[in-house]
Amino acid sequence: MGEAALILKKLENLEIRQDGFDGKLDAIGKALSDIAVQQNEIGHLQNQTRELWEKYNETHGPNGIISEIRTFQATCPREAISIEIKRQWATICLLATLVTGALLKAFGVV
Repeated sequence: MGEAALILKKLENLEIRQDGFDGKLDAIGKALSDIAVQQNEIGHLQNQTRELWEKYNETHGPNGIISEIRTFQATCPREAISIEIKRQWATICLLATLVTGALLKAFGVV
């Protein structure tokens, strides 16, 4: 009987240890699940970052819209526009002077 009691005690110890292992395995399973979710989120963020850089490169690259705007602005005839605006203001001032003179003459001031 002593031998049977010893075997029974060892079996009980094994059951207790197995219960401890079950808890540890559950914790490991939960940790693996959390890691899988985080890995999925990291992958999603990496994809978003890659897409964002692609959009940036599309707009700022050699054929992007920013380059096209700079090229358009570089071809703008700034000097010709500046000269034309000065001519228009000179014409406006001349017309204003003529209209003022005509009004003064019409009312007999001059």
